[in-house]
Amino acid sequence: MRLENRKLPSYPQPYKVIDGCLYREVRTKNGSFDQKLCNFLPYIVSEVTIHDGTEEKKRLRLGGVRHDGTALPEIDICGNDLFTFNWLIEQWGADCILEVGKMVKDSVRYAIQQTAAEAERQTVYQMTGWEKINNSWHFLMPGDNTVTVELPEQFSRYQFGSKTDPDALSDLGLLLESPPAPKETIWPLLAFTFLTPLNHFLHMADCEPKFVFLLAGRTGACKSSLIALFLSFFGRFTASDLPMSFSDTANSIIHNAFTLKDVLTCIDDYHPDGRQAEKKMAENVQAVVRAYGDRVGRGRLRADSTAMTTRPPRGNAVITAEFLPEIGESGIARCFPAELKQEDVRLGEMGFFQERASEGSYCSCMELYTNWLREKFLNTSENENRFLQMLHKTFLDYREEFYQTGLRSHRRLPEIVAWLRIGMLMLVGFLEEQMCLTRERAEEILDVFSSQINALARKQAQSVNQDKPAMIFVRKLQSLIESGQAVLLRKDENDSILPNNFIGYEDDTYYYIHNDSAHKAVRSLCEAQGELFMINSKALPKVLAEEGLIETAHGENTRSIRFKSQTRRVMLLPKEKFRKALEASMF
Repeated sequence: MRLENRKLPSYPQPYKVIDGCLYREVRTKNGSFDQKLCNFLPYIVSEVTIHDGTEEKKRLRLGGVRHDGTALPEIDICGNDLFTFNWLIEQWGADCILEVGKMVKDSVRYAIQQTAAEAERQTVYQMTGWEKINNSWHFLMPGDNTVTVELPEQFSRYQFGSKTDPDALSDLGLLLESPPAPKETIWPLLAFTFLTPLNHFLHMADCEPKFVFLLAGRTGACKSSLIALFLSFFGRFTASDLPMSFSDTANSIIHNAFTLKDVLTCIDDYHPDGRQAEKKMAENVQAVVRAYGDRVGRGRLRADSTAMTTRPPRGNAVITAEFLPEIGESGIARCFPAELKQEDVRLGEMGFFQERASEGSYCSCMELYTNWLREKFLNTSENENRFLQMLHKTFLDYREEFYQTGLRSHRRLPEIVAWLRIGMLMLVGFLEEQMCLTRERAEEILDVFSSQINALARKQAQSVNQDKPAMIFVRKLQSLIESGQAVLLRKDENDSILPNNFIGYEDDTYYYIHNDSAHKAVRSLCEAQGELFMINSKALPKVLAEEGLIETAHGENTRSIRFKSQTRRVMLLPKEKFRKALEASMF
């Protein structure tokens, strides 16, 4: 393509264009001469500032003209690569020639930079979510005509429409009031979805959500389809193109989680096939859950040993799984699990909601919601401060309400309940102000949701309880005893010759457990089943004592007791407590 109607780049003195080539006028004491620098005319088309939430980098778009007047293709290079010219042959070919000379590269680089005054300036955001631009809050999403947002290819389905549709709110109201699956599942997911755009401000209010939503169900329960419906509040998704899955590495998932700020994502398909795969996938789940549960990025160093900025997850995530992964008490405590049964999703009704999602109805709702947040709470600094105070106080109030229920739970559970209730509170408040709900119906929904979420929290407390080391010990010990892999002698039985799998004694009231032998047996069973028993033998009595499973005396967790032939130090497990703990651990 010739540049017959296009203005050629202009260069300031001492640079000049001669026969379509770039020259530099060189002056000496004996006069001056024109030094040829290259046989093409390079220039800057645009300078792009790349902003990813922590750092800003420059990217240059270069154009060029060959000496015969034909246009070179426009190319993008990193700002730091301009002076190297490593891009020249790769991007523009071997017939674009730099002349020989010590200062040629520097001279051409300088000449290119002199064209920057006529170049366009642009900022590209490589993230989603809230960002203050020109002192005004903006919710960054691809598809917005006012800013440029570029995400990796795998996230190309995240986008808002070019215009919002107020009529779409009726579809949101229908999903709330007449969902295609039980409200016990749909309402917490809706609350989680509308909590997510608040992440930035909850972080500022020192109460950022720190958990993942875990949707468990057998194959065919439509988990992925249901989650795709909720991700469609932030774009166009189907069950076959969810953003991430457990076939990705944990490092890849966590790295991408930084980009997806204030939006919902999904890590799909936890379904290990075999013990080795289960162990590997469980490690990935553990890493992902801890990343979202702690909101702390991995610390890394640059080549010069300076610290890189950490990149913790900044959005919210749903994990889909065929069953709860074996990730221990602390891992499960960072999750809010819900079960989806085979018959829960009504496929005929689901098709209607999927069609509305594909037409952009739900991402239009979310765009209206973020606009409402900006106009109502973020339009002035004073309102913004009040908003942060309101979020913090509401979080503390909801957490305290859960404490008042008296349910014994992990310390994270009251916080999870508070966050989900905030999500539902903001959703209902938004719909009420849009005249889609009456005040009476809004209050009724909040009351019902409070009861729902407390009921689900009780199940979560049971899940956490099952993964406590003490409960694992109880289950495994019972299994060893029933299978004969561990032997308990009667307290008054002759014990001059002990079997190899001996772990202690029993009578009608107590198990008298030898700590080291029982710990070794339980640990071996866990390893054989591809699991980890996370505490050592010294810590085991303390853990059992904290759960009230063994009797202690004078601050000691083991007792010296005389048996038939000798005195041994053992743990006293009352059989009745053991039985109740086993029942609590299993159900």
